[in-house]
Amino acid sequence: MCVAMPGKVVSVNGTKAEVDFSGNLVHAEAGLVKIKPGDYVLVHAGCILQVMSEEEGKNLQDLFEELESL
Repeated sequence: MCVAMPGKVVSVNGTKAEVDFSGNLVHAEAGLVKIKPGDYVLVHAGCILQVMSEEEGKNLQDLFEELESL
C-alpha cells in the first residue's frame, strides 16, 4: 500500500518545493497545485498532490505519529 505523507511547505522555487516532514526536509515537485510557504500538503512519490488546511495537516501528522508509536 502507498501512502501520501503530510508535510509543511518551507520554501518554493518555481515548480520545486522544500517540505518539512517532522524535521526532515525533502524536495518535492509542486507543479500540480498552487502552494506557498506555510501550506500543509500531501506528498506522494515526490509530488505534492493536495493542499490542506492547517487543522487537517496537524491532525494527519498527529495520526501518523500515533500509528508510528504502535
